Amino acid sequence: MTIRDLRHAPHNSILRADVAIIGGGPAGLTIARELANTRIRVLVVDSGGLEYDSETQTLNAVENVGEPVKRSGAEEIGRGYTDALSWLNDIPAFELRNRLLGGSSHTWLGKSAAFDDMDFASRPWLRHTGWPFKRRDIQTALDRASELLNLGPNIYDEGLEQLLRSPPADLGIDRQLLRSFFWQFSKERDRGRQPMRFVNLARDADAANVDFLTYATVTEINLDPYGRRAHSLDVSSLDGQSARIRADTIVLCGGGIENARLLLSSNSVANEGIGNDRGVVGRYLVDHPRASLIRFTGTGIKAVASQFNFFGLTDKGKARYYLRGLSLSPDVQAREGLTNCAAYPAQVHSQNNPWAALARLSRGEKRTALADVSCVLASSGMIASGLYNRLVHKHGLPHKSVELRFDVMAEQQLDPDSRITLSESRDPFGIPRARVDWKIGSVEVESMKRLGRLLFAEFNRVGLPGSQLAEWIEQDDPGKATFIDMAHPSCSTRMGNDPANSVVDANAMVHGIDGLFIAGSSVFPTGGHANPTLMMLALAIRLSDHLKTRHRTGMTMPQPLVDVEASEADLSGV
Repeated sequence: MTIRDLRHAPHNSILRADVAIIGGGPAGLTIARELANTRIRVLVVDSGGLEYDSETQTLNAVENVGEPVKRSGAEEIGRGYTDALSWLNDIPAFELRNRLLGGSSHTWLGKSAAFDDMDFASRPWLRHTGWPFKRRDIQTALDRASELLNLGPNIYDEGLEQLLRSPPADLGIDRQLLRSFFWQFSKERDRGRQPMRFVNLARDADAANVDFLTYATVTEINLDPYGRRAHSLDVSSLDGQSARIRADTIVLCGGGIENARLLLSSNSVANEGIGNDRGVVGRYLVDHPRASLIRFTGTGIKAVASQFNFFGLTDKGKARYYLRGLSLSPDVQAREGLTNCAAYPAQVHSQNNPWAALARLSRGEKRTALADVSCVLASSGMIASGLYNRLVHKHGLPHKSVELRFDVMAEQQLDPDSRITLSESRDPFGIPRARVDWKIGSVEVESMKRLGRLLFAEFNRVGLPGSQLAEWIEQDDPGKATFIDMAHPSCSTRMGNDPANSVVDANAMVHGIDGLFIAGSSVFPTGGHANPTLMMLALAIRLSDHLKTRHRTGMTMPQPLVDVEASEADLSGV
């Protein structure tokens, strides 16, 4: 494995690969990992390097003309980042991306879940639903992705409760209305308890057939004169170095915004952009609108937190923990024409939370040491019982909190007018920036309202009183709601069998363009409500298997990465 810096390469180099991967984030690095130690020569191309570079990050700027928008009187809730990552709450919408090896995994919290069976189904009450395969068809890929993310069993519905060491009590919540839903959190195997950082896949790579080209931004995907095949990439660095990469197969892994943008801006042969003969590239953009639904304060927090917290099991000798929330039942969705959505608990801890004090003491923070020791001693009973429940019953730790909210992440109905186009503004390479017009429709707003009202009614009915319904729901006034993006842009190059409403086929190859594939959440046919990483990696693994088959016949030993004779050549006539 070699990491080359384009800034230090000979000008106008020509590089060769069997498979060129654009983007070294989770999707791209997963594909590289799956192809490692094969006879397929792989080159991963990324705008950044191994470390954060502020100048490179400026390439993420977009022209945002749609949601999210600030509404007068609406409560600000932010994206939910805290402590060392709290600065990410201030990053503008659709710019929370990381141009360096590891991509978005540098700033994710590890939250993971698979899509539901119904997410794959054609639902008559929602436009453009239905995947070209069923969930069971990618179960093996999901399990491989789960293993990569260091997760437990891929069970996220009420079936999980049979495996939990001490499952939550049966409160009597009406299953015809609400269902339990669970999330896991990916953690590094041997680097503490931080979320998995995919940059370590690059750092630890030990495969002779996989190389990396850093500080190389792809400025154009090149097609043959007939517009039928992708054969090469033009790349540049911010300091003016350039190169061309020739590859038999190109896999675009730039994320939900950049995948569409690069297809649209690569218009030297295809005037409307690659794969955009039917005007579909960039359309159907979805994210996960997030809003607060209900909240508990005071004495009600403890009772709710005991039922909606982390619950664990032992899997292959390891403790695995799942966060419990509630989702709209499939019956309610079908009967009332709603989208899939789920609410999860979010606690706001008090300043005298003993677990935070213990964490500061373990880090040796001296400024608050005296107060932290006092806090821990005053809460010794809570700490002892919490550790017992954690170790014996595999429950989440109890916290001192001032508030417990249920926030929602909702699936969106696909809207062709929610889209990415090209702005008149250009980046330092002269490429038009992305113009993002994200729309939040009435169907998803009604779905969130319905979930909030059901939570409020059912919690009171089963004896969990004290909840406060969000003002925007109580007054039926979405204008008082704060809807934010969760940095999960999806569906902008969606997968499907019909080129009239999709960009890639069931194998993730761009319709009509041989050798050009796309990976990442942009190929999701629908967005679901679950965090996208696990499903994104399952599709990347599925694509990797397809690429192995594609390259298996007639493979020869890989050629050198750099075509030395052409390294100083003028690329204008290539």
